[in-house]
Amino acid sequence: MDLGEDKASKEKGVPNFWLTAMKNNSLLAQEITKADEEALKYLIDIKSSRLVCCPEFKLEFFFGPNPYFKNYVLAKKFIMIDEVKLIFDEAIGSKIKWYPEKCLTRECSTRKPKKSFFNFFKSLEFPFYDESIDVKLLHQLEHDYEIGVTIKKEIVCHAISWFCGDATCGRRTKRKIEYDNPAAGNLVQKIESLRKIEIELNKLEAEFLEKRRKVEANYVKLCQPLDTKRYDIVNGVNEVKGAPNDGAMVQSEDKATKEKGVPDFWFIAMESHHELRQNIVRHDQGALKYLTDIKWCRINDSEGFKLEFTFGPNPYFKNSVLEKTYRMIDETYIVLEEAIG
Repeated sequence: MDLGEDKASKEKGVPNFWLTAMKNNSLLAQEITKADEEALKYLIDIKSSRLVCCPEFKLEFFFGPNPYFKNYVLAKKFIMIDEVKLIFDEAIGSKIKWYPEKCLTRECSTRKPKKSFFNFFKSLEFPFYDESIDVKLLHQLEHDYEIGVTIKKEIVCHAISWFCGDATCGRRTKRKIEYDNPAAGNLVQKIESLRKIEIELNKLEAEFLEKRRKVEANYVKLCQPLDTKRYDIVNGVNEVKGAPNDGAMVQSEDKATKEKGVPDFWFIAMESHHELRQNIVRHDQGALKYLTDIKWCRINDSEGFKLEFTFGPNPYFKNSVLEKTYRMIDETYIVLEEAIG
């Protein structure tokens, strides 16, 4: 056994496993500075979890004893009012207990903030109901969320692929060539064991996605009759019988009985939504009053969906249906490939 094999056999585990996996991801590599690398060499595990009945997830980074901070666990939790629509409430991070002169997020002499991956653990609060939106804060939240999702979806789920460089568009990286070298000793065996674990994890993920697809398909099927009833009422196909109880409604009863359906139903619904209201300008209003229905459907059971806006005859355009198709690389974490109108 030569010196290289002797060192490999004495070395426990897989050195710098998580640091290497993260650095092989282009988004995360941009966040990690040279100074961060030394601290991240003490990272021994990353776990993700979703809290029950709540649209949020948490990442936990486990560290061995190190000369940078006292924490053994650094966590980041994303709390969202609506995960599908990407409406944030806050992001709660751990307060890092730095040792003297070891803080990586601020200059030691001036205390000015500096670039560091460990800025990810700062807590951010975004009051979605506040009309005066802090755009800079929103962008920071979205950026932190993108990092969090990348770690959760890519690094945690496919750690060995990122470590070896398999996940980087199929290119063989320098790191992989090193571990293909027989001098690496039993390290190759450890990596092969990790690959087998990842294969099992991928199977579980595929089973979960298939079950989710079937549940959603059944949900859509159950919704269809109710969607039809709503369309009929909104557009006056079937009038609802029965006298109104509200006093204000009684006064306008004569007018209401002459008017079919629910006038401007979809326009009012959209204008009442905070985000949609910002995209509707005054000259859109006339055209949107001819909107009679909105539907969505899956695209061949793939990651993506199509929106259909149905319009009645109007003086603005000839189309009776306007469509928008979203093709997603990953819909769960809002990774968009293209949007076709």
